[in-house]
Amino acid sequence: MNVKNLRLFFGLPLPHRQAEAIDRWRRELGLDGRPVARRNLHLTLAFLGSHPLERLAELQCLGEGIRGNAFEMKLDRLETGRHGLVCLGTGQAPEALLQLAGELQRLLRGAGYALDERAFWPHLTLARDCRNPPLPASPPDFRWRAERFVLFHSTSDAHGTLYRPLFHWPLVMPER
Repeated sequence: MNVKNLRLFFGLPLPHRQAEAIDRWRRELGLDGRPVARRNLHLTLAFLGSHPLERLAELQCLGEGIRGNAFEMKLDRLETGRHGLVCLGTGQAPEALLQLAGELQRLLRGAGYALDERAFWPHLTLARDCRNPPLPASPPDFRWRAERFVLFHSTSDAHGTLYRPLFHWPLVMPER
């Protein structure tokens, strides 16, 4: 990498089948904004912004120190946000998701990273800059087992934006 700063975030990747299913459903909505590329669909846990390449080792160690549980993620709501954001959300966030996001944010703040002060909002962005809220023919109902979390690097060029996974860590199956 011949860069000094990296735009970084922690997130949950989608299994390929779920990304395809969500992309098909989203196309049926006829959104008028800028859709997130199917390959980039994810659920953000913590957005870090731009940081020096030298901090990657620290972030890798931080990720290795987290022992979160795997969980079923269910996206069953169509939501809108500021600036024309259209997202999939959840009617009931899994406790393991809230614990994972909370632990990440606690460790990141402790390491001196400035994070958004707003409460964690579990969502998957479908499109940005939409002017007309969509009316889906069928309600969303997407589920997958979240078994890992990832540190992503966001890059942009003439072909668009790409979220590249840098490191990933497993989420363990909870004991019964």
